[in-house]
Amino acid sequence: MPNEPQHHGSTTVVYRAGERPEIAERRLHVCVVAEAAPEQRLPLTPAGLVVGSQSDCGLVLADPAVSRRHLLIQPAEAGVLLRDLGSTNGTFVGGLRVTEVVAPPGTAVFVGETRLEIVETVERIPVPLSRRRRFGELLGESAAMREVYTLLERAGEVDVTVLLEGATGTGKELAARALHAHSARASGPFQVFDCGAVSPTLIESELFGHVKGAFTGADRDRPGAFELASGGTLFLDEIGELPLALQPKLLRALESRVVKRVGGLEAIPVDVRFVAATNRDLRREVKRERFREDLLYRLDVFRIVMPPLTAHREDIPLLVKHFLGPLGDAQLDEETLTRLAQADWPGNVRELRNAVERAVILLGGNAAAVAALSSTPPPPPSEALAAVDASRPFKDVKADLVTAFERVYIERILERTGGNVSAAAREAGIDRKHLERLIRKHGIESR
Repeated sequence: MPNEPQHHGSTTVVYRAGERPEIAERRLHVCVVAEAAPEQRLPLTPAGLVVGSQSDCGLVLADPAVSRRHLLIQPAEAGVLLRDLGSTNGTFVGGLRVTEVVAPPGTAVFVGETRLEIVETVERIPVPLSRRRRFGELLGESAAMREVYTLLERAGEVDVTVLLEGATGTGKELAARALHAHSARASGPFQVFDCGAVSPTLIESELFGHVKGAFTGADRDRPGAFELASGGTLFLDEIGELPLALQPKLLRALESRVVKRVGGLEAIPVDVRFVAATNRDLRREVKRERFREDLLYRLDVFRIVMPPLTAHREDIPLLVKHFLGPLGDAQLDEETLTRLAQADWPGNVRELRNAVERAVILLGGNAAAVAALSSTPPPPPSEALAAVDASRPFKDVKADLVTAFERVYIERILERTGGNVSAAAREAGIDRKHLERLIRKHGIESR
């Protein structure tokens, strides 16, 4: 069954098994229904529509029972907001006079002697293939990746909340960074908050900030990720790991664009575009009562599914050559590239890149070794290990080689992630604390 567009957004992406995705554009209109007269239909924009008899209203009604400024109609999460503006004769829905109510599309509204109807249409547009061969740091010429580029391009044009889904190693953070760079917020900050890398006791403080004295160790006021991202994009990575107890507070902040620091009373407005990522099926998590349904609806406005590497194997040769580029003069023949393209990569693009880098660092880029890293441990290439001193104990020589590898690998992966330890740990596929211990062990500077 397809995932139908929800009423919480004007644009969403519909995925059907075995079919290309579609962009679903939701449109709301206000229709004036009158006997013996052509239907009048006006589009409902985010700014809303004022209904009244006054000439400057968005919808002017020549009805003596309608006040000068009678009713405001605005898009809302679950349909439309109807707010009576202090009219003399009132606004009626279902025979009841209302002051303010959220009504679903299809609702009939009576103002004076006039009947209005809220009409929703959904236009489905097949996702065309982008002409790009890369988008930011995402690389690939396959149809699967070019569909992703199209969706990122479309999302970049509007300030909509984006949910990135996909297995570990498919490039969700790279997609978020590319989306930010191709949006109107590109000159603003790009703030990463990893919901799975922060201690549960510190998540609230890290997200919303804290004031001095809020808890033991809070020796100064400190802004959280929301404030640091203001004017730009906040990337909520591993959103499925967010503790259930904190999800209502995140939902309020997403909806109101206002935060309060832990221990503080001041309401701080933030201007933030949200991008969330998960490798979990959040709809399944909702059924298991591990994730709030209302938070899912608030995040799942424009969903982009990052394909696993097995869904675009034709990109593997291109990716391998790209990863080899900055690592030396190693070259792979077509047979080796074909073998790599046929291998299973459960860690996706991240695993492929790490395999190539390990081969170059440890094995001098030996082609057979690179291919072997996709399945079994590589044979020792004598040319790469010619400097090994066999007169020393095996344990000592091995320790030296491992130490050299660790330092080079960590320096390079930190360089790739701009010194971001959380991102480096994710890309390396190791626990953050383990990476921090290695950084201290080798005296490597990180931010």
